[in-house]
Amino acid sequence: MFTKKSHADVKKSTAKLQDCKKDSASRLRHLRTILDNVDYEESKSLFETNYSHVYFILYDTFIQAEANLKQKVHKAHREELDGSLWLLEKILCLLPELLARRWQCHSLSRIMAKLLHLGNSPKLRREGVKYFLLWYQTLGDNAPGYVHAMYADLIPGLIVPQKGIVGPDTEFSATDFLTHPNMKADGGMASVFHDNTFSHPVQSSEVVALLPPSSSEKSAPPDPRDGLEILLNSMVQTAACLRWRDNRAQKDHRAFAFLLQRFKDVFLPVFSPSFDASTSIYSPRLEMPVMRSIHKKEEVMASCVVVLINWVSRFTHERLLSHRLDCALHIEGVDHARLLGYQQGLIVRDVFYVSRENINFVHEVYRQAFLLNFTSKAQIESIRTAIAVYRDWMTGSTPPPFLLEPNDEQLGAPTAPPGGTPRSQRLRTPSYVGAMQGNREQQQVVRAGMQNVLQVFVTNAANVFLVNTANLNICFPTRSRDYRSTPLQEQTEICKKVLNVYRTMVMNTRMESRTWEQMLLVLLQVTAVVLHQNPPPSGSKSASLGGILGSAIFQTLIVTWIRAHTNVPVNVMLWEKFLTVLQSLTHREELIVEWSKTIQTLTRVFSRYTYGINLLDLPLDRVAESRGKRRRIGSVWQGSGSASASGASVATSALQRERESIAESNSSRSDENSQAGSNSQAPLLQLNNRTHHQHSQSHGGTGHGVRPVPLTPMLSRSYSEGSLASAARNSRIRRRRPVPPKTDAAAAGIRATLEAQSTAQDMRRAMSLDSLAPIRKSRRRRSSQQAVDDVDGYQDAVEVEDTESGAGSRSPSPTASSGIEGGSIKDAQLQIDVLAADSGSLEDGNSGSFGTGGYGSERRSIMLGGTATGWLPDSTSIMWKRMLGALGDVNRIPKSELHAQVFKHLLEMTQNLIKIKQNQGISTDNQSTPPPPPLVPPIAVVAPWCYGALTLDRSFKKGKLWALQLLCSLALQGAIGMQQLPLFYHALHQLLTGEDRDLIYAIMKHLEGPRLLSLLLPGHTLLLLDLVHASAILLTSLEVTRTTPRAEVAALLGSLLAYPATLLPRPVLQPTSQQFELMECPDLQDHILNIMLRCARREPSAKARCIALCQLGQWLLLRLSQPTRNAQQRVPFQQTVPHPKDVLLPKETHAHSFHPRIREVLQVLLQALQFKHHTIAVIAVDALKLCAERGRQLAAIERVPHLIVTALCRALDIQNVSKPKDADKVVLTSLMLCLGEFCMAIPAALMLTPYNDQGDTLVLQVLRVLLQVASGAPRHERVKLTSDEDFDMHIASDDLQGDGRLPEANYQTSETIQACISAIRLCARAVAMHLVTHLGHFPMGIGASRLSSMVEEQDDIVGNGASGGGGSQLERRDSMELPSVVNAQNMQLFMLNTGLVASFIELPTLKLPGGGITAGLVTADKQVRVLMRDLNGKACWDASILYSEPRKAETVPAPAHAQYSSERYDGPSRLTKLCQPMDSLAHQDPQLPRHTLRHRPAGVLPLAKDAAPDLDQLDDMLAYIGHTSPECVPPTVAELNAPSCSPLSSAQEAQAISIILNQRVLEQEFVARQSQQTPTAASLRHAGSSSSLLQQQPDQRSLHSTTASFDSFTGAGGSGSLPGRVETPFQYCRLLFAHLGLAGWERRSRTHLLQRSEKLLRELRNVDLQKCRETHKMAVIYVAAGQEDKTSILRNTNGSSMYEMFVSALGWEIELETHNGFLGGLPRQGCGATAPYYATPFLEVVYHVATRMPSDSSEAMLLKTRHLGNDEVHIVWSEHHRDYRRDILPTEFCDVLIVVYPLRNGLFRVTVNRKPEVPWFGPLANESVVSGACLATLIRATAINASRTKRAALPLYQQFYEERNRSLDSVSSRYKESTTFEDFASRIYNPMPLSTLSTLRESNSSSSGAPLAAALIDPNRASVKGWVQASIDAAPALGIAPSASAGSTAAMEANSISSISSASPRGPRKLGAPFKSVTKKHSLQHIVVGGSSGGSAAGGDTPPESPTLPLRRIK
Repeated sequence: MFTKKSHADVKKSTAKLQDCKKDSASRLRHLRTILDNVDYEESKSLFETNYSHVYFILYDTFIQAEANLKQKVHKAHREELDGSLWLLEKILCLLPELLARRWQCHSLSRIMAKLLHLGNSPKLRREGVKYFLLWYQTLGDNAPGYVHAMYADLIPGLIVPQKGIVGPDTEFSATDFLTHPNMKADGGMASVFHDNTFSHPVQSSEVVALLPPSSSEKSAPPDPRDGLEILLNSMVQTAACLRWRDNRAQKDHRAFAFLLQRFKDVFLPVFSPSFDASTSIYSPRLEMPVMRSIHKKEEVMASCVVVLINWVSRFTHERLLSHRLDCALHIEGVDHARLLGYQQGLIVRDVFYVSRENINFVHEVYRQAFLLNFTSKAQIESIRTAIAVYRDWMTGSTPPPFLLEPNDEQLGAPTAPPGGTPRSQRLRTPSYVGAMQGNREQQQVVRAGMQNVLQVFVTNAANVFLVNTANLNICFPTRSRDYRSTPLQEQTEICKKVLNVYRTMVMNTRMESRTWEQMLLVLLQVTAVVLHQNPPPSGSKSASLGGILGSAIFQTLIVTWIRAHTNVPVNVMLWEKFLTVLQSLTHREELIVEWSKTIQTLTRVFSRYTYGINLLDLPLDRVAESRGKRRRIGSVWQGSGSASASGASVATSALQRERESIAESNSSRSDENSQAGSNSQAPLLQLNNRTHHQHSQSHGGTGHGVRPVPLTPMLSRSYSEGSLASAARNSRIRRRRPVPPKTDAAAAGIRATLEAQSTAQDMRRAMSLDSLAPIRKSRRRRSSQQAVDDVDGYQDAVEVEDTESGAGSRSPSPTASSGIEGGSIKDAQLQIDVLAADSGSLEDGNSGSFGTGGYGSERRSIMLGGTATGWLPDSTSIMWKRMLGALGDVNRIPKSELHAQVFKHLLEMTQNLIKIKQNQGISTDNQSTPPPPPLVPPIAVVAPWCYGALTLDRSFKKGKLWALQLLCSLALQGAIGMQQLPLFYHALHQLLTGEDRDLIYAIMKHLEGPRLLSLLLPGHTLLLLDLVHASAILLTSLEVTRTTPRAEVAALLGSLLAYPATLLPRPVLQPTSQQFELMECPDLQDHILNIMLRCARREPSAKARCIALCQLGQWLLLRLSQPTRNAQQRVPFQQTVPHPKDVLLPKETHAHSFHPRIREVLQVLLQALQFKHHTIAVIAVDALKLCAERGRQLAAIERVPHLIVTALCRALDIQNVSKPKDADKVVLTSLMLCLGEFCMAIPAALMLTPYNDQGDTLVLQVLRVLLQVASGAPRHERVKLTSDEDFDMHIASDDLQGDGRLPEANYQTSETIQACISAIRLCARAVAMHLVTHLGHFPMGIGASRLSSMVEEQDDIVGNGASGGGGSQLERRDSMELPSVVNAQNMQLFMLNTGLVASFIELPTLKLPGGGITAGLVTADKQVRVLMRDLNGKACWDASILYSEPRKAETVPAPAHAQYSSERYDGPSRLTKLCQPMDSLAHQDPQLPRHTLRHRPAGVLPLAKDAAPDLDQLDDMLAYIGHTSPECVPPTVAELNAPSCSPLSSAQEAQAISIILNQRVLEQEFVARQSQQTPTAASLRHAGSSSSLLQQQPDQRSLHSTTASFDSFTGAGGSGSLPGRVETPFQYCRLLFAHLGLAGWERRSRTHLLQRSEKLLRELRNVDLQKCRETHKMAVIYVAAGQEDKTSILRNTNGSSMYEMFVSALGWEIELETHNGFLGGLPRQGCGATAPYYATPFLEVVYHVATRMPSDSSEAMLLKTRHLGNDEVHIVWSEHHRDYRRDILPTEFCDVLIVVYPLRNGLFRVTVNRKPEVPWFGPLANESVVSGACLATLIRATAINASRTKRAALPLYQQFYEERNRSLDSVSSRYKESTTFEDFASRIYNPMPLSTLSTLRESNSSSSGAPLAAALIDPNRASVKGWVQASIDAAPALGIAPSASAGSTAAMEANSISSISSASPRGPRKLGAPFKSVTKKHSLQHIVVGGSSGGSAAGGDTPPESPTLPLRRIK
């Protein structure tokens, strides 16, 4: 673009330049032309050649310009001056060699003096300073004295004392001056330069101003600060401007070094008299800084110091230089001026760093900065600058040379990474670099090492704390107009910055022992001085520095202390000084808070490194999380293995997600704003490829082996960021350039990234300097907080909490400013709990961690004289204990609030230690139990402090409460040893008997009631009376708050109440506070009983009232189990046996052998039944129900059964509200079932004994109440509560409100109310029916496992295999129904009312061994079985018709009345020895009628032994009674056996007899005629189509049955059945149906037939499967000692003898294979042979006992786990020393966990753990101590109640009777068949006659009109079924069955069954058949329809005996 002019132009201009004739202005113009067209070298040659011409032009133009300006200041004149000054600069720059020899020295001094005149304009003077400095540095030490004096006057307003120099001329004598060549002029003419008229020409000449300032530049008197600033800036601007011929770089440096030295010598002592030249970082003097005061005189000069500080920082602050270079390189076509400026800066810095003297000067300048007094904004900014410089030196990527270690041989290593050069050398020429590098020795000399600099900085920076600015009345403006800051606020911010740097050093910088000690000394000094000032009154903490920064200073001190000890050996004297300082400051709350946070964090570190447990990721929590119950959010603890690739990828992705936000925040910050405390979350786990901590953040511009690329300003390095941010930025930069495929580097980068995120969140919270700063939550960063250092194969992770901002957040404040400016000090976080690296072991890769195997002697920590740094088990333990005692004796803390705070934190710490103990030895895989740990945490380490605290006065009450809680928790953990027990008991005794109720309540609450008893501490029984005394105080008080432990106290007393008498203590402490005397208390339990009774009556808290009622129930059970009080219990458990028959107690056991207060306790329980609080009412019912098992013992106490039943009935009345809710339903059903249990438990004789004159019995009373509830009848009178004035029905504090409430709907609707009413009524019906059926009959002979019959419809039918063995019966019963039931003719199904389904079945008489119940009786060869299904279950009755007693064959008996042996048969599950269905032993031939009778004499008693066929026993008996007891004979009757007179007249009687006889003759004739006819098909067809026969006999079935019954009496056929006789298969059933009165018209409305179908049979099967009792299944698990994992527990095949006794007491053993009751899902084979089982009349329980089930294979284990895991209640017997955990057997169920722990004294500790959604239940509460006498009973009752309560809480849950009722309703509603009375009656006579079917089959096609006609007559029959049914109903029934040769009904029946079963080749239809195929439902229908159509298709007759007919089906 620009081209040089031709060489000819340059030559021409050179010639004109040398032409002296031309005027100076033209020559100057030509000179400019030349310089514009030649380079620097040629310019320098030109000037050296023509130096005289050039100087003349300068002088001439300057004089001309001066003269012109004196006349008038004009623009042209100013331009003339500018031209001459331009030339002056060129001369000074291009001719340094000449000038150095003082060439034109005097002339130049005159020009300089004129330029520097104070009257000149500031701009001209500023240029003058610049030109003077150019000249001055050229002269250097060769400068004459007056030039030095001129230099001393450069800063106006700054008076520099002259050292004897008067003026510039004193060096020259006059003669010398006059002989000077310039003075020799022609003709004595005046000197060119000087006016020689004066004797002293130079001195007398006057220098005047050249260019006075313009009007706008008029200013105030000169300010030294401005002059100093101009001088310093000009010194820089003149550097590197001189064009030396050779060694230019060296001379440039020498020139600037000269100026700097002159500045230090001349000006520095003037404006900074305190400047200490002896400051040295090579042998630093580290005196402790002291408090200083502010003097106003110093403030003038302080502003000059500020200027100097800012100037020095420009060249020593690496970041500013780097930033300028970035800007310079980024712009294309960088101009010369910018590069020159950058080079000048480098020269200045190099001079600063070239010698020890200069380096010390720099550090002293910054020391002066720290000594500034915060009185101006500029001072404050200077202090900030100084801090930033030091921070960047420590953390920068290219440290200054003095930071390098003197003995470091790698000279260029820090400044020149491989593949790149330091940015400071990029623009230098090779010669320049060579000049600067010099020799190796010089570079070694200036190296002081990082440690010296750190010590100097730490010491000097502490000065910012030690000035009191609180009293300064100054305000500084800020950016916002509304807010003005004060010096104190500014000082606070500065101090935060210093603390941030301190923290960065502590966390990230490698420091040696001396540095650590200096840091500690300085911090101790700061702490002592700043915080020892009198603390301000409360509320004005911000009025002093200590108030604002107290917590920050304490925190920094404590963390520094800890880190120092883990990294270097520290002097013991320092520890004592540390203790002294802290103990003197315990009055400050900040110290207490920081100490507590430190202890909290150290406990976590202690836990992890000593015990291997991460408190933030406990094994127990992990076990629970791994079950899938909740997602993990916590930290990243992993037990073993190496860091997986997935972890790295997670971290990388997190970095990618953060990139944008970090770039955004960087670009928005100014340089100053981004100084946010360095290395916020710096890596603490060092990598092997890292040399020093301060190098850990590689600079953005230096990649690994990659060409450096300049950064844009947006990505300028922010020195305050956390290492995560810098790592993110580095990764972004690396992605922009090609990265070589180096896996090691990539892995290292990932690991560095991972480490960078290794900060512990809890320390972020615990160690934050400003907890009020806003926190930006960063959830997404949590995933990247996985710092895993895979060193030594031991994966370690730092602790991460998810409560605060993520580890990568640069500034927790959302504002653009950094944390420091924003008032937060969170940028340089202090972590104690991360691993400090061991720099000494970097080579072997062992840094910072110990191997998994342990920590041997080779890894001893520094604290124990080893070499290993960081956290090791030994160092952790020592530091934890040291810090614990750092406050000294905490009981000497003066303020009670702080004292309480300390104890609260000690309690939290102890709880963490307890957590550690509980998490030791936890099985992570649940496959095996680890061995016990070798180390146990010192839980009781703070116990002595607690005892001390309890002796303090009342003002420390809060602290005493915390101490007491701590002691109690120690006691519960068994951490109080034998030495401490006396102290513990002493403290408890004094407090329990003292006056302070809060302390008493605290003891009772934190000892957790009965838990104290189960600890079995030696001698604890001494305190029992104290405990009872304190409990009485608490329970009698009316204080009801959440903190009052009323429930715990009630449980404690209840457990004592159930103690066996042998375990009660003999001597106890007398409950007086200051005395310790023993006393006897034999009536302790009576005393406790009184308290418990009062508690049960008047306790205002709901939970305590429940516990009291439960404990009274337990007491009753115990007293009823052991009637005599002196009875010694031989065995701990009472074996449970199946319920025996009702037997009253032996007569010798009278009521007086029972406890006399049983009745009183019982009355309290009965009173509680009436509670309107539903939970308490249910608990009272449960407690009372415990006594139901002891019904016989209760019956032995006078009137107690009557009392209980009456109270239950009354409670039912009271609780039966008109609009019940769900909770009311639960209460009422519980009451009714309890009433039922009691009625069944009390002997039946008592229940049926009248108790009043009206003859009312208890059963009657119960049934009346149940009837009233079931019918919903209104009560005639309002039921009043029973009168017990002492019983309080009101609950003041319902603490069951949130937990343990019964389920209740949020709102009530009419539907919900109606549902509750119907459920309550149904329950009343069920209980009443149960009592009616089973009272006095339970259990029956087969056992308590069956209430319902197991007989089904198809049982005992011929062809089905009569009864078979037990196994086949079970198999048959479990199989599906036989299809023959649908079509059987000997059966009919009725619905007798809506809830009662009856099946009448006629069977052949069963042949039973021994004759069964009909042995010895003459019965028919048929029997009738009635199966009844109702709400109560299924009952079976077998009835036979009785003819007579058995006789000899030759005798002929007389006919007897038909008699029915109607027995209730309840299946094989009865405990009475009932037989199987009855059998008729003797089938006597029908006897001929008798016509004559003999009579005995009237006085002879007729006996059975002399009975005869012709004797009428009844007639003789009546005669005998009338003879022997004449008073029985009515007066109008002569004899009792004489027939009375007929009501008819004699004529009517004779007529009736005649009719009967005629009828008999007709029937005999008919029978004779029938027997003579041959049964041919034609006669049958003729009879079938005979209309006359139809007209004569409208109901053939009735005639048929009449004939049959008549024939059986006439005996026309001789012996056996008549050969031609036809009986319907339902004849006897019809007879029984009629005799029972069911066929009557009045019953017709309720009695219906059921439509027989497979669906109905399925429904009935479903009804049979519904339980008739409540059923429960529970898991019983045995845990042996040392077992804590699932596998070993489930592999137990047997338990201890005590456990086996306990299991046997839970129930009785049943064989699964043959058991016919509830099985709880257990298969009959595969889950063991037996299981415990328990049953009462109203419930069944099966226990899934883990030890009974096999565990020999994985399938068996799976099956066992499945059965146990699906149970809602788990009963665990644990002999392990640790508490059983719910997650050992993980399951979604196990809603209630009951654990039994045997104790050494023979008692048992029981815990009941329920899920939150399970309501409260009894009788055992959580933490109970129970004696073995009733343990099993209580556990069983609690488990049953738990299961019941859990189900009741489920929505839409239905009780067993509700489900059964629903099934019965389904049968009634779906299958009820509506029939006319005629149809109904005909179907009773013959349900499905086969003879009719045969007739239909064999009739021709024209006979098929019969069903059609019937259908036309009855239009309602429109279905195929209706047609078939009509054909059956209307067909003539007088025919004979096809197989008439089969004379007996059984044969005929078998024939019919075989034909039906073979009717369809498909066999019976499956249950799941679709509903639409209803036409094929019955094989009978196929026969009928197919038969009729088949007849027409075949076109011929089929013989009736043809066996093919039934199999034929026409499709």
